[in-house]
Amino acid sequence: MSEQDRFSADPITTFTPFWRRLPQFFLYPMQTGSMMRIAGYSVFGGISMFIPNTFGGILRLILWIVFLKYAFLVMERTANGQFDEPNDVNGKEEGDAAQVVRQFGLFVIFGLLFGLLTAMFGKVGYGLGWLLMNVLPPAGIMIIAVTRSFWQALNPVQIFFYIKTIGSPYLALCFILLSLTGSGQWLQVFLYRHMDSWLALPLLSFVEFYFALITYHMMGYAIYQYHEKLGVHADVSFEEAEAKLSPGKVADPVLAKLGSLVANGQQDEAIELLREELRTRWENNDLHERYHKLLMASGKQAAALNHGREFINKLVTEKRFFQALDLCEQCLKIDPEFLQQDSNHVYELATAANMGKRQNLAIDLMRRFDRRYPDHPHIPSVYLLSAKILSEHFHMNKEAMQILQGLQAKFPDHALAREARAHMDALGKSAVAS
Repeated sequence: MSEQDRFSADPITTFTPFWRRLPQFFLYPMQTGSMMRIAGYSVFGGISMFIPNTFGGILRLILWIVFLKYAFLVMERTANGQFDEPNDVNGKEEGDAAQVVRQFGLFVIFGLLFGLLTAMFGKVGYGLGWLLMNVLPPAGIMIIAVTRSFWQALNPVQIFFYIKTIGSPYLALCFILLSLTGSGQWLQVFLYRHMDSWLALPLLSFVEFYFALITYHMMGYAIYQYHEKLGVHADVSFEEAEAKLSPGKVADPVLAKLGSLVANGQQDEAIELLREELRTRWENNDLHERYHKLLMASGKQAAALNHGREFINKLVTEKRFFQALDLCEQCLKIDPEFLQQDSNHVYELATAANMGKRQNLAIDLMRRFDRRYPDHPHIPSVYLLSAKILSEHFHMNKEAMQILQGLQAKFPDHALAREARAHMDALGKSAVAS
């Protein structure tokens, strides 16, 4: 699993995350109403390129305002759990131009910040500005769609609340949106260079509008996926939305009964239902996740830890490291002495945590590993990884040096001893230089 949902004791209902629906996002603009709009705007966009700069620029600005009204409408409907296109092409559902103005204002502010950082800090400021310009705007646009407030979209507390609440999938969303923008620009350049016809002009606009609608639909989907945690109201439940998005999928009677039990406050009965179901459907990770969340929501921490130990073991075996790490983090918060079911998985998990920029979790996983498993073959590897994290991430060179010295003393003939020595030499030179 790559950057999956965080485990929480919140609702047990699960919903297909946005990264599993990427093909569907590309198909969304192909619906009749959307395609008619994109084609019509593309024709006028092509015409605007034949008009002198001033008037052509004004026409393109008007086109984008009208189109973004529709894009915001799509985004707001998607955030509400309505995944079909607006069905009243020329009627009531025309969107709100004020939303577009708010977004333009947001981009102006971020642009000024980008320019200021570049002017003050040169290349470093440019790099930081570029990073902020690609990470912050999606959250700001989502906030505009939800709150209809320009000031809320500029509120750092609100922006970071969205980023933190969505978690690591937010960075995946930013990467996908950036990739969509880059792909659209690449396709435009390709058409411009290889198509010697006036038809290339409306096609350039078509690509712009098509990819833009995908991004707004995707951002709306992300809002809906996390709307409960974001405190956003949605008229359509996860079950209803999932049924509409996957009409050929047969409803699971166990999940239907589970939903009824939870709705009636019969949590113990729901837990027992899932426990029995897992006896015959142990391979079903969705049921495991629901079971774990329900145990947590019911305050059954001991049972949750026992199940978590088994579930982590299963996830690591299936190479679903990010999901396993989320569960490890939660279990360690409940019990700092939490042990894995399979000690061989500790180093694997710690390595994955380090690669995922979760160094605190990596250290927590490896803490006292040599005492817990005195003769374990992974001890040298754990020592070396711990020392690297402590020195490179936390700048705790003294503690790292002690660990490396321990590795050298206890395992002088181990294959990692030479690497440990090289790392010690580097730390020694660093200490002299400072």
